[in-house]
Amino acid sequence: MVTEFSYPLVFRAIVLIVICAWASLLSHKCISNFNDGARPVFPELMEGRMSRAEFAIVVTGMGFGWVLAGFSQWLGYGLIAVHLTLIATDCLGAWSPNKIVALLLGGAWGALCAFGTSFIQAGFNALPYNFLNDLTQITTPVLPVFCMYPAVAIAGQFDSKKGITTGCIEAAIYIICTIVGKVTVGGVSISLYPYTFAMLAGMICLMVFAAKKTKGGDSIENTEEESNLFTKNANRIKSNWVYLCIQGALNALGINILAQAYQPAVLSAAINANDMSVFWLSMIGVIIAFIPLIVSTSLATGVYQAVGLTTCMLVGSMAPTWWLAPIFGFAAEFLELQLLGLLGKGLSKFPELSKCGDHIRDAMISCLNIALTVGSFLAANAMWSGVGIMIVGGFYVVNEITGQKLPKSAVGPIAAVTVGILFNIFAALGLVVLAA
Repeated sequence: MVTEFSYPLVFRAIVLIVICAWASLLSHKCISNFNDGARPVFPELMEGRMSRAEFAIVVTGMGFGWVLAGFSQWLGYGLIAVHLTLIATDCLGAWSPNKIVALLLGGAWGALCAFGTSFIQAGFNALPYNFLNDLTQITTPVLPVFCMYPAVAIAGQFDSKKGITTGCIEAAIYIICTIVGKVTVGGVSISLYPYTFAMLAGMICLMVFAAKKTKGGDSIENTEEESNLFTKNANRIKSNWVYLCIQGALNALGINILAQAYQPAVLSAAINANDMSVFWLSMIGVIIAFIPLIVSTSLATGVYQAVGLTTCMLVGSMAPTWWLAPIFGFAAEFLELQLLGLLGKGLSKFPELSKCGDHIRDAMISCLNIALTVGSFLAANAMWSGVGIMIVGGFYVVNEITGQKLPKSAVGPIAAVTVGILFNIFAALGLVVLAA
């Protein structure tokens, strides 16, 4: 869990307020949204087939669970995730009757997220047993498990033999880096972070396998009608370049000063491990994974992603100073928009790379789900030995048999928080004894 920040709360709060206000405005104007699943609904409002109330109900219904997941991520990692901010602003913008209301509602939500966390932290300190530190164990397995996602993606896209081979290569590199630790070259000491090098090796294997299979594949040609629609929607997105580039600049600034976070599980673990390279490599994987989804839904609807192809998050986190971050983010977003049409055409000619994105995304989700579930067991056991494990296990099983009412990434952390609350209730009633 991240508990120390380089920039004061007031500064981070102001940035988050502006981010949320702007995102809400762009959602209201149907220029961008964060929830990829809700993007195809936007043309229904834009073309008059749906009233704003009907549209808002659908968008809110599709986003509510993810907002709750974002809240649980804050509890587990100490970072305000984009799922908490930008999916909520999708909904607020959808409900807003005009631009002014959209800005005000978005800004108010940003303020609540920024300052509300302080009140929550104060609430934890007032409990008989402050279990906030125990919650940090949720992220303990994240980096070791997450760095194996290339092997999982390879197994899903190609075959299990290639996936197992890649997994063995990653494991060997991970162990070697753990044993060696550091390498000195010309008086310069280089730390061999196992997560970074294992993930890099896996990604190299993934791209090699994808490139080999692409050579023998057939390209996919769009019909003339599809091409005309894609061109029209690409032009609509490009015409809003100022709005979108400002959003890219704000998102880059937000992640640089940790006013908001992307992939909070990986980012918090990277910060605590003092190894941002693992987050950057992870973001490269995210960019590759989401290009097919974001490009295709954007060209099909004329509505862009609130974080673009996520390059603004990568360059923002890499910026050496806070004031360079928005410049980097603005430039990255502008470049994305110029390449949007070419990316769409390119994906049709390299179908294996398009499939690669789907498998990377699924593999990332699978690895994170496993890591967070294991981490939740660790956290719950630290709070309430034995009983915590039973409760988290019960939560997981009930969620499975009821059709996964909660996202898998959220059920573990929510269960761990529940364990902490129940332990405090029993402690207040004198039914359990707190350690001295």
